[in-house]
Amino acid sequence: MLKKCLTFALILLIMSGAEAGTWSPELRIGILSGFERVVLKVSAPCTITDAATGKVLGKAPADKKFAVNADKLKVGAMEIRPETVLLQDLRTTIEGKEYYGGVRINKTNGKLDVISLVPVEEYLRGVVPKEMPALYPLEALKAQTIAARSFAMKNRKRHEADGFDLCATTHCQVYDGVADFESVEWAVEETRGEVLVFKDKLINASFHQDSGGITAGAEEIWSDAVPYLVSVKENFAAGTPWTIKVDAKDLDIGKLKSAKISGKTPSGRVATAQIVGDKKTLTLTGKELRAKFNLPSTLCNVKVDGDKLIFTGFGSGHGVGMSQRGARTYAEDARTYDKILAHYYKGTNLKKLY
Repeated sequence: MLKKCLTFALILLIMSGAEAGTWSPELRIGILSGFERVVLKVSAPCTITDAATGKVLGKAPADKKFAVNADKLKVGAMEIRPETVLLQDLRTTIEGKEYYGGVRINKTNGKLDVISLVPVEEYLRGVVPKEMPALYPLEALKAQTIAARSFAMKNRKRHEADGFDLCATTHCQVYDGVADFESVEWAVEETRGEVLVFKDKLINASFHQDSGGITAGAEEIWSDAVPYLVSVKENFAAGTPWTIKVDAKDLDIGKLKSAKISGKTPSGRVATAQIVGDKKTLTLTGKELRAKFNLPSTLCNVKVDGDKLIFTGFGSGHGVGMSQRGARTYAEDARTYDKILAHYYKGTNLKKLY
């Protein structure tokens, strides 16, 4: 009898461990806002509750569309969660697009805001292929996954005033719901729960598309220095140069006379630039220059050709943190994800968060 009890206890322990291995913290991702009506569908039976009190408001059957109307919703917020499956196994279709997990709907000023309730690991399955091509080498995808996980965990409650943790745009990280890429599945599973820390604290793991051969220190692009976001060189060619031509007639400076980069940062990016006309001189910071002329990066130079500004440069993105092109190149050169991350985030360590 004792042997049977011990066997049963062992089975329960194994089952419990298997389930625990699939758990990850829940995030609230802002998906839609300002809707009068939202059409939903869930993949498994769900319970609809008042988010404030937990009172059951109704049931949502599997695979059947239903609508939530702002003028008929009598509570400030409702949540839809699964009855028979785990949250990570539920799929919710919101206005025709499928998302991982459940959903919360807030009623604000008579309109509906829709928030995806999604475990971190499922969230990453949707984020990673939007931030890095899924065809990149596995070690690069692992590095991207850990950077994205670290950013998400560090910046939880970034949008708390809006009623959720993170948005689904480039302001946070791009999240577009369910994605089906085997390479990304491997990257997420093989790094489950891993994050980057500096002195045992989560880091803001910034990343960008292409450094142009050298990354920027955080203080070059933003206001403050960050000890783990320093400028680092890449030991390969800078990549394909780009050229942008801009007509200066709309700048309201008169006839274009000259343009120059009047100051550069330690990594060679634009700190300040001057565009001189016969009526006015335009002085811009690197950030302002990039935004005004829609430049791929501030790792560039400028010259005048008649009434046109000719910008030539390298790279794409703000340049801080991990270069995704660099991660791909290092991975192709057999560098593992931990070595890639250590190169771009100086002094950091990997930590198993869950």
